[in-house]
Amino acid sequence: MEQDSRKKRSVWKIGLLVLGLVLLIGGSAFGYFVFKANETAETTNSELTRGDKSERRDDTIDLTKNHFSVLLAGVDGGASLEEGRTDSLMVATFNKESRQVTLVSIPRDAYVDIVTEDGEFKDKINHAYAYGGIDTTIATVETLFDIPIDYYATINFDGIEDLVDAVGGVEVDVLIPISGRATGNVELEPGVQMLDGKEALAYARMRKDDPEGDIGRAKRQQQVLEAIINEATTINSFTKLNRIMTAVGNNIRTNMSLSEASQLQPYTKSLRSFNQETLEGGDLTIGGVYYYELDQADLNDKRALLKTELGLPVTAEDSEPDPGDGFSETTTY
Repeated sequence: MEQDSRKKRSVWKIGLLVLGLVLLIGGSAFGYFVFKANETAETTNSELTRGDKSERRDDTIDLTKNHFSVLLAGVDGGASLEEGRTDSLMVATFNKESRQVTLVSIPRDAYVDIVTEDGEFKDKINHAYAYGGIDTTIATVETLFDIPIDYYATINFDGIEDLVDAVGGVEVDVLIPISGRATGNVELEPGVQMLDGKEALAYARMRKDDPEGDIGRAKRQQQVLEAIINEATTINSFTKLNRIMTAVGNNIRTNMSLSEASQLQPYTKSLRSFNQETLEGGDLTIGGVYYYELDQADLNDKRALLKTELGLPVTAEDSEPDPGDGFSETTTY
C-alpha cells in the first residue's frame, strides 16, 4: 500500500510549470505528456520532510475544492538544486472561487525570522535555503505571512535560460538598459523585444544597476515568468514540447504530483494576467552587513491579501501596523 501511495505521488519535473506550462497539454498531446512525465517522475520526486501537508492545515487539501498556495524558489547553486541560496522567492495563491492567481515577491535580502528545527534567528531570507533547504525556506515563509505553503517548486536559476530557449524565446518589455560583465556581456535597451534564454536570464538576474534595487529585480523576474507562461500555453509543437519537458526536467524539483498539476486547468486565463505584488521596505545595515528592512505596514497588508485569497481569517494585527514598529528608508545599527 505504501508503495502504491508513493507511485500516486510520483512527481513530474514541473517547477515553473506549476504556474502554467502544464496547461498547454491537450487532446492527443496528453498521452505523450503522461509518457514523458512518468518516464522522469521517479528521479525528480522531492517530497518535504514534513509530509504532504503543512502543519497549518488540518487536512490535506484538494485542488478541486480548496484555495491553495505555491512557493516558487529560484536557487542560485550552480549545478545543484540541493545547495546554494534562493536568488528569487515568490508566493503564489490560487483562489478556487475567483480563479484569481496572486503572486507576491519577497526581496532576497529581506531581514526576517529564519525558522529552523533548532529555533529562530534573524537573517536574510535567502540564507534559509542554505541553513535547511526547501523545508526551512517554507517554514520561514509560512511564519512571515502566517499562512500554509501547500506546494513548492524550485528551479535552478540557470535553468531559466534553457526554459526560455525551449519555448523559442519570450517577448518582454525591457524596462531598463542591461549591459556589463556582470550580465554575461548581454546588451539590452528598453522596449518590447524578443529575448533568448541568455538575455532573459541576464534581464531577470541583474540587480546592482537597477535604481529600484530588489524591488525592480522582482518586477523583472515576474515579467520573465509571465512571458514564459504566455509562450508555453500557445505551443502545439511536439518538438517544442519535448524541449520544454527536457529543460524543466533538468532543472526542477517539486512536491506536486502529475495528477495534481493537471487540476490547474481552470486557472489558465488567470495565469496570463495574475495579480503581482512585491514586499516593500528600505535599506538596513547591521554590523556592516546589508539587509532589506521590510515595511511592517506593507507586510501586514500583503499578509492580509494572501490570507484573503486563501480564505483564511484576517485579524486586526494583519491589516494594521504595530504602533511600536519603526521604519525608515535607511537604518544603521
